[in-house]
Amino acid sequence: MNPLDKAREFRATVNTTVVRARARTHAATLGRPGVLGKVLRTLVTVLAFVLGRSWMLVQATLAWAGRHLPLSVFGLVVAGLLWLGLELSGWPGSTLTGPAIVWALFWSPGLVLGLWAAVAPAAYRRSRLRVWYVRRWLHGTPARWGRKGSEAVGTAAGLGVRQPDGGVLVPGIKVRFAPGAAVLRLNVVVGQTVDDIVRAASRIATAYGAHGHELRPVKPGVVDLVLFLIARLAPRTAVMPAEFAGAASVGVVPAGVRRDGQRLDLIVRGRHTLVVGATGAGKGSVLWSVAGNLAPAVHAGFVRLWGIDLKQGIEVETGRALFGQVAYKTADAVTVLETLVRIMNERGASMRGVSRNHDATPDAPLHVLVIDELADLMAYSEFEHKREAERLLSKLLTQGRALGVVVLGCVQNPRQEALGGTRGLWPQKIALRLDSETETDMVLGTAAPLAPAHDIPADIQPGGVSGTAGTAYLVTEDGTPTLCRFDYWPDRLIHAVAARYPAPAYTDTPAPAPVADAASAWLAAGGHTPARDDAPANPGPTDNGPANDSATSASEHPKRKRSPRKNPRNRRAADATTQAVDGSTGNTSTTEQETNS
Repeated sequence: MNPLDKAREFRATVNTTVVRARARTHAATLGRPGVLGKVLRTLVTVLAFVLGRSWMLVQATLAWAGRHLPLSVFGLVVAGLLWLGLELSGWPGSTLTGPAIVWALFWSPGLVLGLWAAVAPAAYRRSRLRVWYVRRWLHGTPARWGRKGSEAVGTAAGLGVRQPDGGVLVPGIKVRFAPGAAVLRLNVVVGQTVDDIVRAASRIATAYGAHGHELRPVKPGVVDLVLFLIARLAPRTAVMPAEFAGAASVGVVPAGVRRDGQRLDLIVRGRHTLVVGATGAGKGSVLWSVAGNLAPAVHAGFVRLWGIDLKQGIEVETGRALFGQVAYKTADAVTVLETLVRIMNERGASMRGVSRNHDATPDAPLHVLVIDELADLMAYSEFEHKREAERLLSKLLTQGRALGVVVLGCVQNPRQEALGGTRGLWPQKIALRLDSETETDMVLGTAAPLAPAHDIPADIQPGGVSGTAGTAYLVTEDGTPTLCRFDYWPDRLIHAVAARYPAPAYTDTPAPAPVADAASAWLAAGGHTPARDDAPANPGPTDNGPANDSATSASEHPKRKRSPRKNPRNRRAADATTQAVDGSTGNTSTTEQETNS
């Protein structure tokens, strides 16, 4: 038998002996029947509880000390010097009480944190205070987080630039830690651009085992690559919004949670928002995160909600009491848009020369138009309604921001035919789960490489519900993408919010705007040019001549037979027989003259 087989046999024998010893010990203590066994099991349970909570106390306190190492060391030094001074001076009392108090004062935040971890360990583990760098300090620093390890990762990810002498120059990487994330600051070297770092970001995040990453520009040639080391996008259910807190809170709603675990504050005032997502991606979560959290301001009169839901109204009707005016048909939707355009024009006339930005008041509220299934209005409706809706919506998107009229549009298909000419007029975009990389590029444009919405997994649960519904990339006006998750709004909560914060009774809804241009006149006439009121009933053959008062109808005149079609190459520029001109007056001949000629 070779030495390797002997070692394996010896290891198997030791494992068997250990298993038998554990079984005998358990049978003699915890597995013992009767009262003695129950007492031993109780003692072990209590001991495990005490030791576990004590370890949580020590772990949390040392974690704080490791994060604030200079302060904690300084507290120990001061306490030690005080103890030494008391010992040397022959202090008659206890020489430990004073140093212990001084040490406790310096370490008080860590002790409070440790007590919290001991009392509620589950809440402590879920909290942002239990960050990754604490565990890193307790369990040791992986080699790849050091300078050489970071440079090796950058080289493997393709960030190295080969120099003329054959060497490879790697961008300098500095690592710092934030709550739940590690921030890598990369300095672009000669021969590289920020796009090179963007392309290598996914490989770097995979090398560090991150749950996700974001790129944040610092200055030209310097980028922060944020690696999220803790997954914090668990599903959350919305709660009843708080009472109205004043005009300062109008237009900013707590909509969910960001990837770093902090609250997502979605700005509504002054920003048109386009929400795009596949079926079941969670567009309803975004819609009700805005409408539901605006409910207290709606009830106070500072915000007015308008709704367009061409999906039979099943979404908006759930919280109908929050909306002042709704439309479930295409013609009614055009009326709502006309009304909002008129409100915008009237408000612009009152604000001209006074203010450039609207401040919400009960007399001049912030108007928020919520459109569900935008494609039904812009692509799938009748031509006349579609053309007029695109014209009116374009006016709202280009002029309404500063005038206190904003739009929240939800759509499944981000293609041009579904959004018409309005796709580039939305400054704030929310990309839920999409079906392809092409759709992500259509929605987010230049921010698409940093916000791969098509990579959000569907995670279909039993019953056909997506486990990642509400997860989206939020891209604001500055182009910075943020992965977030919007709160889920069940029907019972929407009904409760609508019952608690109903919209006031509106009696000042203005009538639709009058016809003001040729396109609107053409649509109002059903596709025909309307007759002018001042035009004569039977105009004459000339523009300058008198009207033809003859009662003879045009049908009584014999119709001239049309000549057979001729070759267009041989056709003359003008037909003298039909375009005879009176040389003395410069007017064309009468109809009878044309017929006789």
